[in-house]
Amino acid sequence: FVKDLILDPSTRDVSDVKHEVKAVASSSSADRAKKFLEECKVPEGAAAYGSYEELVNDKNVDIVYVATPHSHHYQNTMLCLEAGKHVLCEKAFTTNAAQAKKLIETAKAKNLFLMEAVWTRFFPLSIQVRKFIEDGNLGAVHRVIADNSFGDNVEKKYGTTHRMINMDLAGGCLLDPRKPPTVVSAVTPYHATGADEMTSMILTFPSAPGPAPAGTPDGSSHPAHGIALTNLRVASDPD
Repeated sequence: FVKDLILDPSTRDVSDVKHEVKAVASSSSADRAKKFLEECKVPEGAAAYGSYEELVNDKNVDIVYVATPHSHHYQNTMLCLEAGKHVLCEKAFTTNAAQAKKLIETAKAKNLFLMEAVWTRFFPLSIQVRKFIEDGNLGAVHRVIADNSFGDNVEKKYGTTHRMINMDLAGGCLLDPRKPPTVVSAVTPYHATGADEMTSMILTFPSAPGPAPAGTPDGSSHPAHGIALTNLRVASDPD
């Protein structure tokens, strides 16, 4: 992400914005932050801090990208917001809805930008597909299936301490403007730690994109199902 930030924006035909990496912080030492700057080949002048508090107090920093383990996203993001910094927080945004609500309330109260870093939303292909659907080119959307699974040997790769299955680090496969959906879900825990090994969800959207089928009662909307799947052992990648 940082390497991408320092690329010349003109390579993407962008001329109205330019990012500068002003500082990087490590929770353990300034030396780790310096090493990160060197590995990413950030231009000279960026500060390297050994604490997040130093980073958020840097007056040269306008917005902070939070890329810590998601078990700490709430604390780290709140630290930035309380310091008056805009925040782009890596996914998963928080570990529960209550934390997300509190962060959003704080950002609104302070008039700060806050967003989860779901980069695929901004892919040109994703934008085109959404427009294609919203314009009704596919007709009414009745069901969407999303499967983001890993295909790993869980015991061999993760054992019992890796962050992916560590409950103390919010481990598990689930966490790496329409009417709200209703949700039915099922979770299978990993036998060694209790972190979710397999999660399946069916979301029922009362108002889905695309033109309503003929005969729809109100003539303007129709329901649809979203099926979301993730699994540590099963792979969704055909390769």
